[in-house]
Amino acid sequence: MKLQLFIALRYLFSKKRHNIINLISTICAGGICIATIALVCTLSVYNGFQQLITGIFSVFDPDLKITLVDGKTFSPETPELQSVKSLNFIEHYCPVLEDNALIRNKERQTSTTIKGVSPNYVLMVSTDSIMMEGEFVVEQEGTPYAVIGGALADQIESSSQFIRPISLYAPIHNSNVNLANPEKSFHIQHYYLSGIYATGQIEVDSKYTFLPLTSAQELFGYDDDITSIELKLKKGIDPREAKKEIAEIVGPKFNVQNKEEQHEDFYKMMKVEKWITFLILIFILMIAVFNVIGSLTMLIIEKEKDITTLRNIGASESMIKQIFLLEGWLVTIVGAAIGTVIGVTLCLLQQHFGFIKLSDSTGESAFIVNAYPIQVEASDIFLILTTILFIGLFVAWIPTRYIHKQQ
Repeated sequence: MKLQLFIALRYLFSKKRHNIINLISTICAGGICIATIALVCTLSVYNGFQQLITGIFSVFDPDLKITLVDGKTFSPETPELQSVKSLNFIEHYCPVLEDNALIRNKERQTSTTIKGVSPNYVLMVSTDSIMMEGEFVVEQEGTPYAVIGGALADQIESSSQFIRPISLYAPIHNSNVNLANPEKSFHIQHYYLSGIYATGQIEVDSKYTFLPLTSAQELFGYDDDITSIELKLKKGIDPREAKKEIAEIVGPKFNVQNKEEQHEDFYKMMKVEKWITFLILIFILMIAVFNVIGSLTMLIIEKEKDITTLRNIGASESMIKQIFLLEGWLVTIVGAAIGTVIGVTLCLLQQHFGFIKLSDSTGESAFIVNAYPIQVEASDIFLILTTILFIGLFVAWIPTRYIHKQQ
């Protein structure tokens, strides 16, 4: 194989009698290079956006979350759940009650998701980096407080500095609406705001109102029921292994979700978009790679005397085919290698310097970040190179099949 590769390299870089062959080979390698750059940059941008959104979601997303498969609320005092609480790889164990309610400030009102949390919830999330006003405190010296998102605060025109409390309305379970006095059909509670958070994601910032767990249970008329248990794992613990062990303990009645599964629809959508884009770019790449057929066919015709000489000195048909197969494949390899290096370099430059901005014509950005986020992953580079080289090998094989017939 060394001899075949040596001859193929000589054919690749030596000057041909017909310059058109050099031109076609150069165009072919250039097309492969550009398509490879597009693949590397596009997949890296998708990775960057996914990492960005994941970082926003993960502010309030636990490492693992336990919910009921069927039903809404459950008691945290079951033996299975108490066994999970005592596992040595669990750093924090937080019962949570989530339900929808109405939030009101004077005449301004909107819907919100109440999230009642236990006192150790602040140990599970990095609240210091997201607080735009006040502190993330849901209970202090026995007094309950509320924490809401910035977008939600704008909707009801409230602030943690206001001396007027907000009002929360939750319907009383198993009771009919009192048409004469509708407010009697609701549990009503009033809270002062201790803080307002801002993650930069409008869906999150307009969704949650955090309360103490006992206050949320009282608001919705539950005794000690909760809707989920959120878990933070100790550093170095593999979430997949932890999930598997916890799922065996709690049984089929409960569902154990990792961070990705908690937003399954979003991650599925991102992956589908990413791989559809990948397939479209691969199709464009195939058009460039198929130019190898023309270049290689013309080279075979030009090297008729060389082929005859090789036969006369004892070269087999298989060896001759391997020479031209490697010749065609090398064009693909050169284009793919140069494209990968350029693509990764561009991505790293964008990642560190942010040349391409996410901004309008005035230069002001309405996005969470000012520049396109980039994340280069080795698995994507491997997939791109493997796909390109496989297509290149197949395309180079097509004209080499007819060498014997042409001679």
